[in-house]
Amino acid sequence: MGITTNDFFENIYSVIFSPKAFFEREDLTISVRLALFTVIFIALITQISYGIFDKSITNFLFVFGLIAHTILTIIIWFLTALFFEYIAKIFDRGNQLSKLLFLTAFAPIPYIFFPPLNLLKNMSRTGYILGSLIEFILYLWIIILYAYSLRAVYKITLSRSFMLIFLPFIASFFAMHWTISFIAKMMYIFS
Repeated sequence: MGITTNDFFENIYSVIFSPKAFFEREDLTISVRLALFTVIFIALITQISYGIFDKSITNFLFVFGLIAHTILTIIIWFLTALFFEYIAKIFDRGNQLSKLLFLTAFAPIPYIFFPPLNLLKNMSRTGYILGSLIEFILYLWIIILYAYSLRAVYKITLSRSFMLIFLPFIASFFAMHWTISFIAKMMYIFS
């Protein structure tokens, strides 16, 4: 089955206006190609919009930055899905990589709203405050979309999917704390 633009734009519309219903759909056709296309679309639209708003689109190096950003976005998307799949396998809920790749491809759709917000933030101090507030809300929206996708893939509660999202941050905080404490104690011992 090929990628159809109707499915593509219908999925984007559903994620923006009824995300819970989108992620809970049982009749969803999983297509890693459509997911890859969605990730590339979001990366290109976001970078091109930034280029239009800050007038860097006329720069010769813009194309190289666009390609690099798109490749990096694909790599981060894939590695993030692999990380969640690995954690799920630890708890015997794995083997859902294709569905996870498909659903997490739609989670960063709110990024397409960031370039216009930068324009708003550059207008005035009030615009900066309002733009930053909306940006914060969009980040929360992206986290919620990731939680919905993890919930739909692994059939876990929403609170557990949030815990799965924030687990790496909590673990890295404690790892840094313990590492710094260990280095400080060693420096104290050998000083």
